[in-house]
Amino acid sequence: SSRRPLVSVKHRVTTRTMAATIVSSAGLRLHARAKSSGAASSRVVARGVTLRTRHVAPARLSRASLVTRAVATPAPVTVPEPEQRVAISAPRPDVAMPNMQDPWNDPKWKDTKWTVYRDVAYDLQPFYDKHPGGEWLLNLAIGRDCTALIESYHLRPEVSTARFSKLPVLEDFPVTAVPRAPRPNDSPLYNSIRDRVRKELFPREGKMEHRMGGDGAAATIIGTAVACYAIYANFTGPIAGAMLGLAGAWIGLTIQHCGNHGAMSPKTWVNNALGMTDDLIGGSSLMWRYHHQVSHHIHCNDNALDQDVYTAMPLLRFDARQPKKWFHRFQHIYLFAAFPLMQLAFQVGDIKGLFTRDCEGAKLHGATALELATVVIGKIAHFGLLLGPLAWGASGTAVAAGVASFIAVQGMVLACTFAVSHNVAETKLPEDTGGEAWERDWGIQQLVTSADWGDKVGNFFTGGLNLQVEHHLFPAICFVHYPAIRKIVAEEAEKFGVPYANYRTLPGIFAEFLKFVKDMGTADQIGDVVEAKHKNKSMCPLGFA
Repeated sequence: SSRRPLVSVKHRVTTRTMAATIVSSAGLRLHARAKSSGAASSRVVARGVTLRTRHVAPARLSRASLVTRAVATPAPVTVPEPEQRVAISAPRPDVAMPNMQDPWNDPKWKDTKWTVYRDVAYDLQPFYDKHPGGEWLLNLAIGRDCTALIESYHLRPEVSTARFSKLPVLEDFPVTAVPRAPRPNDSPLYNSIRDRVRKELFPREGKMEHRMGGDGAAATIIGTAVACYAIYANFTGPIAGAMLGLAGAWIGLTIQHCGNHGAMSPKTWVNNALGMTDDLIGGSSLMWRYHHQVSHHIHCNDNALDQDVYTAMPLLRFDARQPKKWFHRFQHIYLFAAFPLMQLAFQVGDIKGLFTRDCEGAKLHGATALELATVVIGKIAHFGLLLGPLAWGASGTAVAAGVASFIAVQGMVLACTFAVSHNVAETKLPEDTGGEAWERDWGIQQLVTSADWGDKVGNFFTGGLNLQVEHHLFPAICFVHYPAIRKIVAEEAEKFGVPYANYRTLPGIFAEFLKFVKDMGTADQIGDVVEAKHKNKSMCPLGFA
């Protein structure tokens, strides 16, 4: 008998609602042809989006068709039956499971640099001087199950496994109290893509070539930013502020993003320095690492665990699993007023996170005093640069206009670019409820919750964020390699029968994004609204929850 398909070609690309059946007439026609010709492959194209699919027998797109058990795996994986999933709780990944020991506050473990990797607790302290990626990236693993972080960041899984075998095991640690992270290495799709990337693109093992190639792009971006600041300093006003905002957005999309992932260079100090350019443009490299890498990357589009899904609420509703307010019907209009204020929201969030040791999506368990100090130093440097022209004679009015223009332009560019890749109809699974994405094949999860657009030109100007699927699969690879990786991903997705959403242009995906936002303003709520359960309020010393 044939293996049950992962997904059906009935994945809708033109939907205006979050209907449970998501049937595409184009997909049905292609399926009808495929039924008579076996498992032929082709592309479904509609409204500028391409879904590379494998024609297989009909099956409803649902959680059951996407979980790990639907594919052949090297070892048996136990997945709860559908009727059992209702009882699955979704606590934050860094808060103790209910009715269990609390290793975060237990004096026995509180001062230990512990982490959990594949159901075993380790002391990371002996590895700090040896970690090639540096201390800041290793700190992300402290106080949580780091399995997904480790396995998605290392192109050679055998190396990271060997490292753990040499670390001290914490024998009596309450591992079951720590919420379990996804396991990328259990994904046949991810393993197949990664094996090809290693063999075809980086055959010289151990040379760190996957983190090379971005020097020219970094020099161009930094040079542009310096030139724009020189114009702003000498011709302070709204036009110069807008130019500086564009330069700041380019930094935010590219070198800070890639640097904080540890992917711009084999040298730790280079990645740290480029990562801290986020502080110069008004963000916080520390908060970004926890928010983006621990929350968003590991739990992409999860209603309970991905900070990017729920922090826009209640102002903006990007998911039908969230409660609907009367004003959401107008969100496709007022988002153009909200997006320019994104940087101000980040400023407030950074300061609050500094005091609470929490970026809303992840606790800052591993953050050192130096890392926390970068938040304060970064804010001083940022506002010092913006207000600097006052020191050499610029008027207060000109500076105010320049700062306002900088904030609005940078916020608009960043928000529009960030939002589109995970907020179109193809990246939302209606049957999902929060907190259950952990049980799915991790490689499939990245493909069905992300959408690509453009190619090499977009890759240069967005630091690879246009190729969001490839970035989520390989966050530790420099973005200059994503166009080559994209070809491999498309071919493997087709072999596995997994939809791969790819828009031709930014305007194309942005138009679909606006339609999606409008739909979400009126769509009925589906599934459960799962918020962070079992909050450990003792970890918020100043009372913030």
